[in-house]
Amino acid sequence: MPVVVEDATSSASVTLRVQPHITIGTLKEQVYLELGFPPQSQRWIIGQSLCRDGRSLSSYGIRHHGDPAFLFLLPAPTPDPRGLLRALGLEHELPATGRVPELPERTDPGDIGDITGDIGDIIGDIGDIQAHLDSLQLRDSAGAPPTAPEPRPASPEQGWPCPRCTFRNKPTRPGCEMCGWPCPRCTFRNKPTRPGCEMCSCPRPDGYRVPGGHRPDPAEQRRLQRERDGARQCQQALEAERQRNFQQLLRAEESELVPNPEPLECGICLQEVPAGQGVLLRDCLHSFCRECLAQLIRFSEEPLVACPYRDVTYACGSHLQEREIRALLSPEEHAQFLARGLALAERRSRNSFHCRGRDCPGWCFYEDAVNEFPCPVCGALNCLLCKAIHEGQNCRQYQDELQLRALDDAAARQTRDMLQTLVQRGEAMHCPSCRIVVQKKDGCDWIRCTVCHTEICWVTKGPRWGPAGPGDTSGGCRCNVNGQRCHPQCQNCH
Repeated sequence: MPVVVEDATSSASVTLRVQPHITIGTLKEQVYLELGFPPQSQRWIIGQSLCRDGRSLSSYGIRHHGDPAFLFLLPAPTPDPRGLLRALGLEHELPATGRVPELPERTDPGDIGDITGDIGDIIGDIGDIQAHLDSLQLRDSAGAPPTAPEPRPASPEQGWPCPRCTFRNKPTRPGCEMCGWPCPRCTFRNKPTRPGCEMCSCPRPDGYRVPGGHRPDPAEQRRLQRERDGARQCQQALEAERQRNFQQLLRAEESELVPNPEPLECGICLQEVPAGQGVLLRDCLHSFCRECLAQLIRFSEEPLVACPYRDVTYACGSHLQEREIRALLSPEEHAQFLARGLALAERRSRNSFHCRGRDCPGWCFYEDAVNEFPCPVCGALNCLLCKAIHEGQNCRQYQDELQLRALDDAAARQTRDMLQTLVQRGEAMHCPSCRIVVQKKDGCDWIRCTVCHTEICWVTKGPRWGPAGPGDTSGGCRCNVNGQRCHPQCQNCH
C-alpha cells in the first residue's frame, strides 16, 4: 500500500505491506512498530474519508496492490520537527550540523509558566493541523460532510495570489494554476506537466491545461526529456517493424510459392503438413499440400484451376495463379498443361479454324472479311469458306469436283445414304456448328463433335452451352435450370 506521510514541516512516501482485513487500530500499531510514529498522533485518510480505528482497510477500499492512502502526523507531546525525516531514513534532509536542538532543562519552579506556554503553543499547532485537515473537505466514516472552508478572498480585477508560489490566479479558480493539479482519486497535487498522478497513476483531468508561463524545475525537465526519448524510441520501433513487414511482403511477392506459416491439415488428403512444407494460395489464403495441388493441376480440364476448398456451406471461387501452377509442375507437365489449355480454347472459340494439313497442330482465329489461312506450321493455304485445302483451284471448282466424285463413287453414295437414314431415325444428327453427322453409341446425353469439338446436347440436338462457353445456358441446353429438365427423354446426366 503506497502511503503519503506528511506532518507540519515535511512529507515523504513509503510503502507498507498490509492485509485488507486488519483494522485501522491494528495499522496504527504496525506503523508504530515499523516507523516509530505513536498511534495517538496518526490520522489516516483513505479516499475521502477520515478513518476510524474499528473499521478494516477493505471497508475503506484497500483491497488490491497499489491502493493508496494518506497519513497525517499530529505533533507528539514532545515534538521533534525532524522526527519524520529520521524515521523515514531521510537524514540527508537535516541541516548541515546534523544535530536537533534540545530543550533547555527546566529545574526552576518559576519556569512552570514557560512550560505551560509551550504546551499552549503545541495545542495551538494541533488546532492549525485540524484546520488543515478540514480544508481537505474530507468526510468521516459516518458519511457526514465536513464543515466547508472559508472561501478565498478574491478580487474581480486582480484575482488571488497563491501563498506558495505567489502566482496570481483568476478569482474563480479553486486552486493555484502554477502549483499543479490535484488528483481526483488520492488528492495528491501533481506538477502541471504530469500526464498522470505520481501516487496512484490516475489520469490528469481532461479540463486541465498546462499554464503558458510554467517553467519546469530540473527534475521535471529530466522527466519530460525521458518521455520525449521514450516516444521517439517507440516511433523508431514502429517504423522498424513497418520496414520488416514491408520487406517480408516484398519477398513473398517475388517468390513463386508462399509457404504455409503454420502447420495445417490438408483439406484434400487430410494429412498433417508441417510449417513451410505446404502452399498458401495468394488469392484466397487457403492452404494445401504441394502434391495435392500438383495432382489437381495435372487432371484439370480447364485452363483456370479453381481452389479446391469446399465445405458444407461454402465453395471457394478463387483460382490458382499462373506462377503458382508453373512452380508446382515440372517443365514437361507445365508444357502439357499449356497445350491442353490451348486446345480447349480452340474448341470453345466460335471463329477458330484448325489447319486441314495431316497431323498439323496449327490453328487460328478468323474474321468475316478473311477467306484464307496460310498455316504458319506446315505452310499450307487453307480455304476458310470450304474448310479445306484446294491450292490451284477456286472454291467453285473444288465443290464441283466433290459432287462429281460423289456421283462416280458408289461407296461414297452408300455412305451418304446410310448417314441420312441414321439422321432420319434419330440415331445420328448434324453437328449444329459444322453440320457433319455425329452419332451416339451409348452413355451420357452430353457428346462432343469429333471435327469442331462442339459440345452437344443429344436429346435437344442443339449446343450444350451458349456463346460464353461452359456455364452459359442462355443460348444452349437449359437442363436443370430452375429445377427443370431440358427434354422429357433427358437422362439428367449432364
